[in-house]
Amino acid sequence: MLTASTYRFFVGIDISKLTLDICLRDHSGASLKYLCTANTLQGFKQLQDWLHQHQACNEHTVICAEHTGRYGERLSDWFARTPWQFCLVITTALAKVRREHHRKDDPYDAALLAEYAWRYTDRLHIHKQGSVQVKQLKRLRKERRFMVDQRAKLRQKRSEAHYHDADMASINECYRQQIQLLTDHITRIEARIQELIASDMELSYRYKQLQSVPGVGKVIGCFWLHLFAGQNTLNPRKIASRFGFAPHAYRSGISVKGKTRSSKHGNSEMRRILHQAARSVCTHHPHFRTYYQRKLSEGKDQRLIMNNVINKIIRTACAVWNQKTFYDPNHISTINANFIPKIT
Repeated sequence: MLTASTYRFFVGIDISKLTLDICLRDHSGASLKYLCTANTLQGFKQLQDWLHQHQACNEHTVICAEHTGRYGERLSDWFARTPWQFCLVITTALAKVRREHHRKDDPYDAALLAEYAWRYTDRLHIHKQGSVQVKQLKRLRKERRFMVDQRAKLRQKRSEAHYHDADMASINECYRQQIQLLTDHITRIEARIQELIASDMELSYRYKQLQSVPGVGKVIGCFWLHLFAGQNTLNPRKIASRFGFAPHAYRSGISVKGKTRSSKHGNSEMRRILHQAARSVCTHHPHFRTYYQRKLSEGKDQRLIMNNVINKIIRTACAVWNQKTFYDPNHISTINANFIPKIT
């Protein structure tokens, strides 16, 4: 955790595809300096020289930028190789300091990021780059997902071709060839992913741990690694909330009396594959199948049961991850083991 008293300068960077808009402010907020430079290696060096010109040294300067995905990857990689203290925040963070909600321009956003870094320094965390293997794993996984989606669309088109009144034979053949090509590419990417995981001892062990959990296969295991590799301890409550499966209260005063329910917001891909995993274990795994049938007989809604099963999968995956062990189907919780029923 950072503290505001440690720093004299606060830098906000608004990242665009081609440019970087930078705002530099001191701890008093009386002096604001602006710079616009290219989102290239030359631009990064120009940024560093500009900071030095204004006596902003890396020991007493914190730099804050929004997490913009691929547009900010080169900048993050460059800062990771320098002594500058670089932090990334979620894109909704500026709502805490934005006063003009109708205004939207890059220099203004850069100034807001600098103000956020000054006012909420204790909420910032120094950005740490993942290993080369993890970054490569992330890219391969996303490319595989893209190809799988494209193949599914082509298969849908091919299955509906006979409804057209025109001759679709030649187009169907094009669809078939494209589907086969995508299938070959997906197979090669999956093989490369397995090679990449096997080449790293830590990733390989974690991957085997995850796959021992019911419902967790290659797809979820790979996604989990790209998100949490390098972390020793995972909080299942935070992860469930991050993916939109944790129940949250919805009450306020005497007029708002909503039910406690999950937000249903989160990473769409992880939500989709966890739903598929839950449906699979409820069909094929004896423990989850028994739980599913029992809750149905109690009159519980199917969606609620699936949400509970997903939370069970998340808790189990976090448990084996934190304890650095494999899933034991015969494990008995210490809470249940020490429970002594009260005799009346």
